[in-house]
Amino acid sequence: MKKSDLNIEKLQTKVAQCMCADCPSAEICLRQIVRRQCDRSLERVQMINPDAIVMEGDKCQFFRNTELSVYGIGFWHYFDLLSYKEAKVARAVLLAFFHNSAQLSRYRTGKFRISPDMKAEIDRLLEENGVSVPLECDAYETDL
Repeated sequence: MKKSDLNIEKLQTKVAQCMCADCPSAEICLRQIVRRQCDRSLERVQMINPDAIVMEGDKCQFFRNTELSVYGIGFWHYFDLLSYKEAKVARAVLLAFFHNSAQLSRYRTGKFRISPDMKAEIDRLLEENGVSVPLECDAYETDL
């Protein structure tokens, strides 16, 4: 995603900004880009505490890439893709992953989004337990 494609107006209240202007990754870090383009009329913004920044190579622990991630929304129809035997195993795996049936229901109905990291972990667990079809969400959306 190009810097010009970023919706700074939306991001300036959503993303904590960084004041470390001498950072080697300042040109590609979302927090720095938003800080430099932030509307001066805003009275309050979220900031990263400069004293809490620890550099790890050329990036710090607060580095945020400007690339979009794909989030899954709901997987109500996923079990239709599976045999009965695989569906039982998949439900057990998902129940263990989400810790309880209420939480599983929130993700399955799309109330909560499934992050790319969560999806990768779920797919790995399903494969380890013999489920041949990776998790297919009902819809997908991109976000930072």
